[in-house]
Amino acid sequence: MITATLLVVPIADYRPAVYPNLVLAVYVLMAGADLLTMHLLVQQFLAGGRLATLGLSSAYLYSTLMMLPYAVVVTRLQRWGPSSIWGEVCSPWLAVIIFAGFPVLVAVQQRVVAALPARLTEQARTRRRAATAIAAAVILTLVATVTGVIFGAADRLPRLYHDGTPTATGLWAVGVGLLATAVSLLAVTRDLRHRPPVERWVVVAISASLACATLYMFAPQRYTLGWYAGRVALLVSSTVVLLALLAETASLYRQLSAAHHELSRRAEHLAAANLELEATGAWKSDIIATLTHEINQPLAVISAYSEELTHEWDTTTDDERRTAVQALGKRVNQLLDMAAHLLALCRAEPGHIHTQPISLPVRQVLTRVTDNLTRRARKRVTVNYGPPGTTAWADPVHTHEVLTNFVTNAVKYSPGDIHISVTLDDTGDDILFAVSDEGNGVPPDFVGHLFDRFTQAESAGARTGAGFGLYLSKLLAEANHGHVWYEDVVPHGSRFMLRLPRAQRNPHMTASLNPADGAATT
Repeated sequence: MITATLLVVPIADYRPAVYPNLVLAVYVLMAGADLLTMHLLVQQFLAGGRLATLGLSSAYLYSTLMMLPYAVVVTRLQRWGPSSIWGEVCSPWLAVIIFAGFPVLVAVQQRVVAALPARLTEQARTRRRAATAIAAAVILTLVATVTGVIFGAADRLPRLYHDGTPTATGLWAVGVGLLATAVSLLAVTRDLRHRPPVERWVVVAISASLACATLYMFAPQRYTLGWYAGRVALLVSSTVVLLALLAETASLYRQLSAAHHELSRRAEHLAAANLELEATGAWKSDIIATLTHEINQPLAVISAYSEELTHEWDTTTDDERRTAVQALGKRVNQLLDMAAHLLALCRAEPGHIHTQPISLPVRQVLTRVTDNLTRRARKRVTVNYGPPGTTAWADPVHTHEVLTNFVTNAVKYSPGDIHISVTLDDTGDDILFAVSDEGNGVPPDFVGHLFDRFTQAESAGARTGAGFGLYLSKLLAEANHGHVWYEDVVPHGSRFMLRLPRAQRNPHMTASLNPADGAATT
């Protein structure tokens, strides 16, 4: 800016054509640019809380507001002529106050902000909108006072022009303004490195004010090339500062957008984690429901045998006592297996049940299921073991849980006979377990929800399902790459199906089930 000024100085007194409307347009555009700059600076202060930014925005508000009376004076100057009080007092005084007042105000506000007590500084940062309103009120008062003095005391103020020629007072006034602008420029640039970019660009605006005053000293007449160049320099500086501020604001916006995107991503991650926690909580609740549901049957058997032995001990034979004690032991073992299984489920995440598949002989699996039934229930059950030597590849505990749930439900809800059968599917790769009864079946409108969690049909005399047991059966079957489903039996009854992979199709499956205790061996 200063280099361009020095290049214009040799031809600054050249007088081109007079374009007063062009000068008016320059000030209007400069006022608009300064107003937008002030708005952006205020927004940065509201976002960051830096008081120096608020002070800089106040200086731009001062520049914007001072353009308004100057525009009024220019229109009056065109009407009354350069020899009127508008051309010899108001217009030159306002020009000096505009180009010298802005840099002085910038330098002063920096010193004021640095000298503010810590308590006031903290209050201003905490109550940013209130601080912005106070700063705007101070600037409005300053502009109104200066304008009022110039317009109200125009007859008593010294004239800076006389018949279109600058007076000695005018030259002195511009010289003082030039000196104040230079001092302000030095004061602002002294600690410029420690300031953010938005505050460094103010040097361009102050340099333009210095250029305007310098060109006036070399070409004080109105409408000279230097006179035009000084005002164009002010407009160019306002535009440059505005564009730089817009670029920085766009960069901050991009950073905020990236931060918002990152926060949104983290919010989605937290929401997903929250859903997982909710699912885990529901899963733990399911385990409690499972425990309540699954222990009822063996506890009922234990209670019945205990009561029978207690009240009929003297009338029972040793063989009957031995049989009862063996039945009690089986139910206790069943509870222990169930407790181990439920403990494993408690430690597992939903959908990630840990399995230990082995080569599982079908005959031994079904024998273990029927042995856990009471004598009365066993009399109602018939078993078809399927092709000899058929083995499944599945977790023995899980398989026992599913089939036991099917059979005990059939015993509970069906008064007739119960049939257990084993077949191979059409491909021979999977084993199909079927548990059929002669009960009333499942209501048609409930079949679709039969394997849902905590669902139980309300239908008098109809098979209603286990509420949670069938849901658990579905989870265990799927964990072993199997599947469960329901079929109606004609003319009446229910059939629950379990599909499990066949073991001998996998040459690496070498584990088997110990026929004595159901443990896995290799």
